[in-house]
Amino acid sequence: MILVAGGTGHLGAELVPLLVRRGAAVRVLTRDPALARRQLGEGPEYVSGDVRKPSSLTAAVRGADSVVSAITGFGPGGRGPRAVDYEGNLNLIRAAESVGVERFVMLSMHGASAKHPMELLRWKYRAEEALRVSRLDWCVVRPTVFMELWASLLGDPIVKDGSTTVFGRGSNPVNFVSVRDIARFVEVALLEPGLTSEVVDVGGPENLTFDQVVDQIASVAGRTASVRHVPIPVMRLARSLLRLIRPDIAGMIEAGIVTDTVDMSFDATKLRQRFPQIELTRMSEVIRRRFQPSARVTQFAV
Repeated sequence: MILVAGGTGHLGAELVPLLVRRGAAVRVLTRDPALARRQLGEGPEYVSGDVRKPSSLTAAVRGADSVVSAITGFGPGGRGPRAVDYEGNLNLIRAAESVGVERFVMLSMHGASAKHPMELLRWKYRAEEALRVSRLDWCVVRPTVFMELWASLLGDPIVKDGSTTVFGRGSNPVNFVSVRDIARFVEVALLEPGLTSEVVDVGGPENLTFDQVVDQIASVAGRTASVRHVPIPVMRLARSLLRLIRPDIAGMIEAGIVTDTVDMSFDATKLRQRFPQIELTRMSEVIRRRFQPSARVTQFAV
């Protein structure tokens, strides 16, 4: 039995069906089992629980051989990286230890470190450290930036009204990776004994600027895109003003600052050599799937 925490997020929505198709017994930890079932179907088992509440995790981990933690408190309305990405993971690790879970795969982020300028990656690193000293057989998967998320954030407004917003200059090269590829790497981490006590950095095949992504989307969608760039000084001021009253939004603004000012590139050469069975998806493929006019018609029809 594989317990997936965070099974209804961007990654979970790819990972859970993948594991079910492979014939694995999958249990999804969720605060809303009915909503999760509508999203993921009848293949997995569902259990109600919240990683912020340790008492709710006992039933979830009981009988599980492996645990995948794809949780995050980052995003609009999120509970925050400390409460979820660190303390939530700590609760899940302790619950897994208490029942003798064999393997624990944690989703972190490429570049996570104790002194990273982004709060999310500092708390991710703290969670990694807690997993390292646990009694569990563990693996940490550190993906770069999600392709599908940013394609949607930048592209949906272009399709809707011909304009979009880019935080910062839009000229800093960023590595994007598809959630479909990340799901494959998590599958390998669950099944490959050679990945014990190891951190695996996962990225996509190319580094692109936000402006380049916008140009690709506009070309595929057949639209002319008007781009508004939010200057870094404005973002820093907004982050300071919102930090106390809307920390979730302040965290997202911080992510925009970091994406424009920190080295976000990744060289996938060694990754491809080590895992040749996983063909890395290009951003152009994700954009075609979502924004090609025929694809949009299919989405609306469904």
